[in-house]
Amino acid sequence: MRSDTIRLLNVVQLLSEIAIAVGYLLGLIPFFYLWSCSWVIPLVFVNLIVALLTGNGTTIKTVLNIIMAFLSFIPVVGYLFRALGILISWINIVALSNERRRHN
Repeated sequence: MRSDTIRLLNVVQLLSEIAIAVGYLLGLIPFFYLWSCSWVIPLVFVNLIVALLTGNGTTIKTVLNIIMAFLSFIPVVGYLFRALGILISWINIVALSNERRRHN
């Protein structure tokens, strides 16, 4: 794959990772995860596809984020999984930002 294509896919993944983190953060407000999951769940799968295509080292954390997205539906305990999802997203955001700086 061309380097500019990989760079573009990394930016797409970075932006969607930010949206996922915002969705988890809003999900910490009672009942808001029922609304924010409408974009969190599709975006975690998009991120998995992009991570597999680019091989940027975020694949395992992205799979963990998919698991967190579904476990977040569990009443009360779901708050823990949303907090873990925020942490995983933050780790991916830092990794993707570093990757972006390295390629510029």
